[in-house]
Amino acid sequence: MKLTRFLLIVLYMGYLVNAGLLFILLPWSKAWGLILTDFPPVASAMLDTPWFRGLLSAFGVLHLMLVLWELVHPTLLTQSAESQTESQNKNRS
Repeated sequence: MKLTRFLLIVLYMGYLVNAGLLFILLPWSKAWGLILTDFPPVASAMLDTPWFRGLLSAFGVLHLMLVLWELVHPTLLTQSAESQTESQNKNRS
């Protein structure tokens, strides 16, 4: 059970880091222009605006902030009080 929980946490944190970096870096790279060539011209023009690129970058920063939050306040590693059984609570007192 602990190994499964640990692997899920590692996968979740890995997702957050990778998605965060992707959302921060991709809209400002040359690859972004290549991706936009597959879209219709109207959509491509909207997706190429600086405010939309900034919106995607802010979403990436949010992902990285979630990683920092979990490192400072490890809520994923600690069991919540609701999930503990009565025997676990009796052993603590």
